[in-house]
Amino acid sequence: MGGITPLVTTALPLANSVIGTVRNASAGQSSAAAQQAAAQQAAAELEYKRQQDAVQAAAAQAALEQKYREEAAAAERSAQAAAASRQQQAQLEAEAQARQWAHDAELRQQEQELQHQKDEAAAVAAAAARAKEMDDFRGAQEQTLAQLRASQEAAVGVKETEAQSQLAQLTAAADAAEQRRLAALRQAVSKTRAGLGARGVTAQDGSGEAILLGLTNSSETERKDAQATDQLKRAAIQQSLDEAKRRNLLELSQLADRQRLEYMSKFF
Repeated sequence: MGGITPLVTTALPLANSVIGTVRNASAGQSSAAAQQAAAQQAAAELEYKRQQDAVQAAAAQAALEQKYREEAAAAERSAQAAAASRQQQAQLEAEAQARQWAHDAELRQQEQELQHQKDEAAAVAAAAARAKEMDDFRGAQEQTLAQLRASQEAAVGVKETEAQSQLAQLTAAADAAEQRRLAALRQAVSKTRAGLGARGVTAQDGSGEAILLGLTNSSETERKDAQATDQLKRAAIQQSLDEAKRRNLLELSQLADRQRLEYMSKFF
């Protein structure tokens, strides 16, 4: 509106001056002059009205242009404010996103550390469980081996007791047989001496001495045969005992080998 006011103030004095001049002339002239003056007055009023309309149109145009400028400035300010707001909002969102990403990264790091700790604990527990399983399995194998060894030792003990009893019986039988042999030899020698004496033959004679020597040799042969038989029986008893011990050792060795293979195949 500041541009409209100078136009109005400039146009109004000019129009007023024209109207005053016409009115003054019309008062002192004739009727024709009055008509001419009236025509001039009408023309002046028309010009005045035209000028008024022009001023009002100019003022309206100026007001409209000012309105457009103000609206454009307001729109520019609004656009700038909206752009600034969007920029601020984008910055806030970017900062919030960055904080969220940092938070997420920290959570992932914590989860990874927790998972790592869990994995380590699980590995330690698995190793402990494996070690216990290995110890238990080996303990069961050793117990089985010990049970077999104890059973074998008990069986060998029984067999040794039986062997000792058999050897004692052989010794007793050999002693009794030796006593019988000696008694029979003495009896045979006595009978032979008596028979020789009845025939008038002495033991110093060649024939008598040969007869007595034959009896002694026969008895000695019998003793040696009995002793050889006794030795064979004793050797058989000892061989049976030794074979039992060898079988036990072989059985223990075979069991130990099987256990070692089972242990290796199960844990390695």
